[in-house]
Amino acid sequence: MLETLNDFTRSLGSMWGIVSILVVCAPAALAVHEFTAYRMNQYTLSGSDYGCKSNMVNFEARAVNANIVTRRCVLMSMGEISVDRMKELIENKAGSILIAIPEDTSSLTKDEIDNWNEVEEVLMEQAIDTSVYFTYQKPELMSIYHEVRTGLNSDHAATAAAALGNVFHSNGYQIVTYGTTPAPVKSSLYTIQGKMLSQGRETNPSIAIVAHFDSYGIAPHLAKSANGNGSGVAALLEISRLLSKLYSKSGNTPKYDVLFLLSSGGKLNYLASKTWLEKKLSSDSLETVLLNEVEFVLCLDGIGNDGFNVHVSKQPKEGTAAYKMLMAIEEAVALINPNISVNTVPKKVNLGNPLFAWHHEIFTVKRLSAATISNYLSYNSLGRLNTFDNKVDVDKLYTHTHLIAEGIARYISDLSDKSVTILDDYLVPNKQLLARTVEFLAKTQRSATLLQRDSPVMLNLEQTLSKYASEVIVSELKASKRDPEFQFYDQTETKLFAYNVKPAVFDLFLAIAVIAYLGTIYLCVGSIPHGMTYLYQMKKLKSS
Repeated sequence: MLETLNDFTRSLGSMWGIVSILVVCAPAALAVHEFTAYRMNQYTLSGSDYGCKSNMVNFEARAVNANIVTRRCVLMSMGEISVDRMKELIENKAGSILIAIPEDTSSLTKDEIDNWNEVEEVLMEQAIDTSVYFTYQKPELMSIYHEVRTGLNSDHAATAAAALGNVFHSNGYQIVTYGTTPAPVKSSLYTIQGKMLSQGRETNPSIAIVAHFDSYGIAPHLAKSANGNGSGVAALLEISRLLSKLYSKSGNTPKYDVLFLLSSGGKLNYLASKTWLEKKLSSDSLETVLLNEVEFVLCLDGIGNDGFNVHVSKQPKEGTAAYKMLMAIEEAVALINPNISVNTVPKKVNLGNPLFAWHHEIFTVKRLSAATISNYLSYNSLGRLNTFDNKVDVDKLYTHTHLIAEGIARYISDLSDKSVTILDDYLVPNKQLLARTVEFLAKTQRSATLLQRDSPVMLNLEQTLSKYASEVIVSELKASKRDPEFQFYDQTETKLFAYNVKPAVFDLFLAIAVIAYLGTIYLCVGSIPHGMTYLYQMKKLKSS
């Protein structure tokens, strides 16, 4: 009888133990949420690595103010980002950083954008091992963010007991992405060239109008670059339209041929323009003849907001092509909008620095007279070529395009009368066309990392320039397989999964609890026979 009771008790204890363990150890992942995320830019330029080298994410989520971030995924909003905090997270070896940015950036204040620009500039000057991702502030994500942000956190508990209580009362999130290690991809940069030849002359001097058309930002998929340099591209296309009408106008015989050049790789040391120029100067093509006859190269880079700065390698001297172009533009300003201030900004080309500051410098080092017109006073002005460059003042862009077009027209016509304009009411920029072009460029993916020969922006630019210029040619600069001067990488866009789980330390306490439970059951079951024997003996004594 005692043996039967003993077996029954053991079976009962084991059964309740198994049931208890199954209940306690129910699946830790209570729910899963999926988000699209964009990895921070990664590329190699002239042997140096830039951007985010890792894409690994499989860490427990932590708020930005957590004390422990090592091997954690720090979830933060755009308003919490700062240069010092990002440096601290990277130095403390945060596993990954996920930054939630607003879908509508029009509500961002100037201070918020300036702060972001500082962070973006610092991060992209180096290569970092921490994986950095960006995602939009969707309601589901922000719910997780607030739960992680405001939930009980053992990192900030006042006592050990409070920390232990937090572990059992709170849920956490495990942020995970599935993918391979970032690998080099087929990398190319592009140029789109066209020309406009004056009639009735065998040989003519020429000018070149240049702009880079790709966007740049901390993540390729997020880069808009509306002003830098969507505005410059829109102006170049509109100027080509106006000059085509001027060149076809009856009785008009301009004295110059015009080259148009659109290129990618603006932030990549203007590499497409640089390589295109070097190849053309070493060949026997018609473009080489035109380049050899080039008097002046005018680059357009961010002209859609306040400021009209003419950047040159040295102060133009009277009698030079640069001086002639500057005077032509100032005459245009005096006739069209005297309130505009033309600011000449001389800066020597730093031959000791392999990176060019402005687009015109690649032509200057080849002994071609050149300048860049830009809103920005300096090449390192905060906000130049950044993710949230999405605002263009169309009225300002129209005015600046009008002034530049009139200046170019005066230059190529060699007009001496300063009291009349060349571009009459029939030959003025189309404000609606400028606005549509900028809007298209800002909404169309055109990061150099993602551009392909058949990308919508490539096809559109080629088609548009072909309407006004002749012999439009698209050239591709492929990265060398053996010793690439530039290299892009994949894994730019991915899916992130947020699993609702108990904190990792909960597993430790759970294991201790299970061991204690099993030990207690073992001791209890082991003592039952002794208890039954004692009760049997007591009963026998009473009956005797």
